[in-house]
Amino acid sequence: MTEPKTTSPCGAHERPQPLVEVLSRLATELRNAAKETDRLHCLVDGVEWSNLEEKHELIHSAQAIDSIEQTLSGLSDFVCALAELAPADWQVCGGAAARSVKLAELAARLGDHDDDGRTDHPAGELEFF
Repeated sequence: MTEPKTTSPCGAHERPQPLVEVLSRLATELRNAAKETDRLHCLVDGVEWSNLEEKHELIHSAQAIDSIEQTLSGLSDFVCALAELAPADWQVCGGAAARSVKLAELAARLGDHDDDGRTDHPAGELEFF
């Protein structure tokens, strides 16, 4: 068996995590984003249009939602496959990488489970239109 490999430096209060676990968390987030994106179809379902141009724009919007959902789902599948292929003894500092994520709750989920959700950025804002 080879020595465990740590591919990123950890801070004093961080512990390396198996790369497989970090990739699995990322795959879960991508899969959840795909499911949430799929729910956006309700925005275009049943909308009536008054002219052909609006109909084409609506169809284009529905296709964009499908494309985004399929892309997120495909990325999740790819990351899952990477996790299955990654050597079990490889480790990374997921918490350190997660600090680059601006949304605190997402950063906490992606990083170490013991992480307090702090990032290198101010907490992300949820915008309502």
